[in-house]
Amino acid sequence: MSTERADRSLPDRFIASYQPIELEAQIAFYQERYEDAAFRRAHEFIVNVQREINRAIHKGAVFYNLGVALVGTGDISQALHNVLLAYAEDTLGTEVDFEDNADRAPAGRFLSDGFVIQLRLLREIKNASRAVKGSVQSWLQALDPESILRQALSRLRIDPDRVLSLCERQNLTIGPAPLGFPQPRDRRVFMGTNYDTHSHVIPEMRLAIMMRNYTPIAARDVIVPPTANVHDISMILLHTCGWAIFDVTQPAGQFMEIERARDYGVNVLLVRSDPVSHPPHVSQMIGSLGYLLDLSRHGRSAPTYC
Repeated sequence: MSTERADRSLPDRFIASYQPIELEAQIAFYQERYEDAAFRRAHEFIVNVQREINRAIHKGAVFYNLGVALVGTGDISQALHNVLLAYAEDTLGTEVDFEDNADRAPAGRFLSDGFVIQLRLLREIKNASRAVKGSVQSWLQALDPESILRQALSRLRIDPDRVLSLCERQNLTIGPAPLGFPQPRDRRVFMGTNYDTHSHVIPEMRLAIMMRNYTPIAARDVIVPPTANVHDISMILLHTCGWAIFDVTQPAGQFMEIERARDYGVNVLLVRSDPVSHPPHVSQMIGSLGYLLDLSRHGRSAPTYC
């Protein structure tokens, strides 16, 4: 059994070309365009690079994102298939005898907690993956996780067309996320505005945040129990973010969040929609907080109030 770990990373020279494709797929997902071809283009790009360099590249994220997108289209069977391929890739991405670590990756958690799949299949996938790692050469040539999945299904005598029957949940849908904080705090950006009058700025803010490889957080994206206090939930979300962007054009609940941001150690940027003919008015109260106010849409540098 090999003790040397195979390099399955995307070579540096391809990263700049791949990042726009990956970002396009992420944007399509956030805009709920689950049938967008960007998901498959990301997979095709990696497969073409594999052919060029003649070795495997880790495709766990590619298969996982495609699987989740297929849940959005309602094709649950193919969604499961792609998440299983992502899981197989994740087992190939671990060191020898550490295949169980794949259970903690997004695909493994989705299979266990989302689909609630029979764990015997996951165990057999790990066994098949471990066998591939018998030599670094065979490990590097594991180009398609489909072969590992087929081998696991064959050993368990499971019909490939009936894999979905191994899952307790077969009617998954994509909706608002449950309250949770899977990302590092310093990569989460809270978005605040008047949702009654200016909710239209949220998609623009979301895309700007994503393009900088941060995670946008909006209170309206979270499932709030009927008996919960919306103010408290919003403050909890703010507390989990290292950054916040507030549109202060129309005062509303975001002003309470702005005041508490300093107490939570959140870095704040204030933005304001510009009148056409003159720079926007900024209240003395907002100015007294000392936060950065972005007036860049006027072509002016952003001042700091102090």
